[in-house]
Amino acid sequence: MTFKLQDFEGPLDLLLFLLQKNKMSIYDIEVSKITDQYMHYINEATELELDQIADFIVMASTLLLIKSKMLLPNQKQTDDEPEEDPREELIRKLLEYKKIKYISKELDERQITSYCFRNQEITNDIEQPKVSTDEVLAGVSLKQLLDTFNMLMTQNKLTATTKAKTIDTEILQKDVYTVTEKSTYILEMLSTQKEITFFSLCYKNMPKVEFIVTFMSLLELVHKREIVVEQSKDDILIRKGDEF
Repeated sequence: MTFKLQDFEGPLDLLLFLLQKNKMSIYDIEVSKITDQYMHYINEATELELDQIADFIVMASTLLLIKSKMLLPNQKQTDDEPEEDPREELIRKLLEYKKIKYISKELDERQITSYCFRNQEITNDIEQPKVSTDEVLAGVSLKQLLDTFNMLMTQNKLTATTKAKTIDTEILQKDVYTVTEKSTYILEMLSTQKEITFFSLCYKNMPKVEFIVTFMSLLELVHKREIVVEQSKDDILIRKGDEF
């Protein structure tokens, strides 16, 4: 039986499906394998609009970020300190979602309304406003957005040197790059310029972690309707939105 992205209630529902399909424990997720399979579903979803798939894209970026962190050694770890698992937050959300889904099913079987459970948003810590595709996109499809992101990430691929890996590890441990900080940076640039490009937010040999966080910030601002994105050749054009 073949499933499509629209068959799932949200990104966590898709992740649970993939874990079950691969007979994988929630507590021991093989992030690399799951991320590859998850991205396959995202890339196949060419007919869905951004407001239907935005949460799936955000989760894809989150998985890529976790995957990047797990590939790097924890240089700050000592013998007395347990190693921090970058999957911890994702595991917590999956367990919470699975619990709510189970309770909802139990209530349905007893013919008790489960409206409050089915409509509980748990994919994000804050409620996101509904986004109209026509308002935030201008001539750019989901596939174009993903293809451009992948192309730009390839162009900014890290130089495979020990020094580069060391720098990237330090960045991760210091938590220098956050969605909030990158979002603020993007809005500051738009306060002095009419429009910017995604490529202008990046630089040569930009750490993959920073690149992914920058893209996640872009999605966050689209959610909030603070920016509008448009396909521009091999780049993403960014302009101020209604709420900025």
